[in-house]
Amino acid sequence: MKPIRLFLLSAILSTVLTCCKKDDGTTPVPTAASQTDLLVANNWRTVRVSTPNGVEINKSRLNLATQVLYDLNMQFRNNGTVRALDPRQSNSVINGGTWTLATDFQSIDVDVSGFKGNFPIVMLNKNKLVLRQRAPVDGTTTDINLEFDPTL
Repeated sequence: MKPIRLFLLSAILSTVLTCCKKDDGTTPVPTAASQTDLLVANNWRTVRVSTPNGVEINKSRLNLATQVLYDLNMQFRNNGTVRALDPRQSNSVINGGTWTLATDFQSIDVDVSGFKGNFPIVMLNKNKLVLRQRAPVDGTTTDINLEFDPTL
């Protein structure tokens, strides 16, 4: 009986090892199409501002330009335009401009009045958008993460 058990154990182990896909820990390389598809799939609203290591920054510590982002929905469109929508006024457009992905697809260039610059993409998936920005916190310019969730 012992050889049969050994045979069964080795057969099961062999099956498990050959059937399981190896996870090499890599993430898919972003492309213009993949990043664009994710950006335009939703309108995005700021839900949180944090330090680069994830500690939430109280809204009162931010400058007015950053605080205003909490009150807007951002809409990135396929044609390279971006619009700031006011959900309290039936999503009326209150600001707009343009956006383009950087050549490495790791950051986004935005040109909107009050929200202009190159913003590294910290995270982008169908449920979350996190952009890095340099902005005043307690009057001192520092790196922050703007964290967006999709809106309905």
